[in-house]
Parts: sequence; structure tokens; C-alpha cells
Amino acid sequence: MPRSLLFVFLFFLGLLPSSAEEGALPPRTVRLLAVGDLPPFRQEIRDGVRYELPPPEGSMPPSRIEISALNEDGEEVKSENPAGDPKKPGLKLPLNDISSSLSVPGAALTVRLQAEGDTWHQVELPEGGDFLIILWRDPEEGNWAKARSRLVPDGALRFKAGDLRFINVAPVTIGIVIGDQERFELAPGKATLKSLGTSTGTPTEAHYQDRKRGWRRLWSSAVVQNRGERSTVIVYRADGEKPRRPLKLIAMRERAVPLPNPARAAR
Repeated sequence: MPRSLLFVFLFFLGLLPSSAEEGALPPRTVRLLAVGDLPPFRQEIRDGVRYELPPPEGSMPPSRIEISALNEDGEEVKSENPAGDPKKPGLKLPLNDISSSLSVPGAALTVRLQAEGDTWHQVELPEGGDFLIILWRDPEEGNWAKARSRLVPDGALRFKAGDLRFINVAPVTIGIVIGDQERFELAPGKATLKSLGTSTGTPTEAHYQDRKRGWRRLWSSAVVQNRGERSTVIVYRADGEKPRRPLKLIAMRERAVPLPNPARAAR
């Protein structure tokens, strides 16, 4: 074998162990979104001074979540570059707001959400891809001691700048109207993406069916989306004390991670 060919052969042969060690699946990210109603404000007066009382136990989701990831064999796998604050492991879990991202190994197929060292909720992940984990309190339990969840594809490749994402975790079908022409229904537990692009205010409505009155409007707004932004609209069951409507809706927009320029990357 010529010396030059032997060198090339040994060079590529030497790359094989490195590739095998790194694995075929790249790391991915998960974000959390807990939806629900805030508990009523409570206070008491002590010595003529008003003091705010903490919310009743179970009326709010855990304030901070630690995540452990398991592979198909049930073994814990750790990310080499976890996101978040290294001094405070895990993620803050604000109600009705998407958490920051946390890196999860590509081999992870199960994610355990832990609060104060105990497993609070567990989610099975499909292979590959980034995900948003939506959480809401179990209606049968009536508090956040037990949660239910829904996985929605996330990340810049699957939820791009210009997209308008609708998610329905309510127990009924939702009717959506965008502009003057687009109308569709979204079944319980489903999500869909629509391409909105940039907009200075696109009229958008969400409706639900009342057993006695038929379709009723839940929400109406002019959706604004600047360049490089993406939006999420999520409908969930109202779980507060004596809610006036059976459903609630959250609309939020955020900056999307810009995708690399293919022409520039090819240089």
C-alpha cells in the first residue's frame, strides 16, 4: 500500500473510536410550561400590619425542578453541558411562563422531574428532537401534587421564526380563526403550527363550544410578530376557584434562535 494511502486509512480509522464514544444522537433540550390559575391572594393583619400569606399547599407547582434523564435501560445519563444556573441545579418553574432550556443527552428516553429530591412527574420522550413539556394539575386530584403533561416539538428547527403555534390541553375542541380566511378546529391534546411571518396585527380568535349556547368566543386579539419572533397560543382548563369561564388562554411571543445561513456555512 502506498504510504499516502496508508496515512489516509490510519487517519480515518483513528476517528472511529472517537465517533463511537460521542454517540450518534446529539444532545437536545427540554423546556417546561406549567399552566393554571394563580391561587387567590390571602393576607392577615398582625399588630395592625398586613402580611401576605403563602399560597395553600398544592395550589402552585413546585417552584424549582431538577431533571434526571434515563436511557432505554433505565440508567441515568447526564449531559456534559447542562443549561441553567450551576449554583442552583434544575429549572425555575414559573406558572404560565416558559422556563429556560435544559440540555438533555440524546440517549435520554425518560425524563424525571424532581422537587425537593422526590420524583414529582415523569415523561417519556420520543427519540431525537427538542421538546416543550406542558404541565397542568390533575383535575381529579385538584392540586399540583399530581400533574398531567403533553409533549410538543420545540427548538429552532421545528418551531421556527415566523411560526404561530397553537396548543390545546383543554378537554374540548377549540375553533381557531386567523384573519379573514383561515378557520380550523383543534382537538384536545393536539398542537399545530401556522406560518404567520411578520405581522403588525393579524386578527385571531379562539372559540369553544357551550352545550347550551353553541360556539362562544374565548379570546380575540391582533397578533403582532416582529422579524425573528415566534408565538405560542395555549388553551387549558380553568382550575381556579369558581372560574367564570371553563377555559383559559395564554398568548406569548419570543425570539427564535436564528438558523445558520446555508450559503455562509458552505464557504
